[in-house]
Amino acid sequence: MKEKVLGKIEVAGLTIVLLAACMWMLPQVRFWASVFMAVGTVMLAVGRFMQRPFYEQYSPTHPKELSLRRLYHQRVFGIVGLILATTFMFLPAGFYAGVYVGTSSWLIPFTFFVVVEVYTVFRISALEKS
Repeated sequence: MKEKVLGKIEVAGLTIVLLAACMWMLPQVRFWASVFMAVGTVMLAVGRFMQRPFYEQYSPTHPKELSLRRLYHQRVFGIVGLILATTFMFLPAGFYAGVYVGTSSWLIPFTFFVVVEVYTVFRISALEKS
């Protein structure tokens, strides 16, 4: 029961993140897009990290376990990229530690997050089917 609720929180958080990324294109609602991005990021992180890792259903000596563990850790790096993207959305344009952060600098870590998510989702489903 708990896993289903956490799974729904994860999916809702991912949906809010994607809607916030689309909302950012409208200059009138950029602040609210940043707020929704933060809420979605928190929901996604809570929903994902409070669940039991999916590789734990296999014994440590099972051949799939190592690959699934690697994919799970890659998803953690994806969440770190999303947290960085959310932080960049709140920063005004300017120099931070000698690096210029523009208004669209959040797209680089967000793209990293999207690529990692798409890759891991397809690899996990392929491993589960085999």
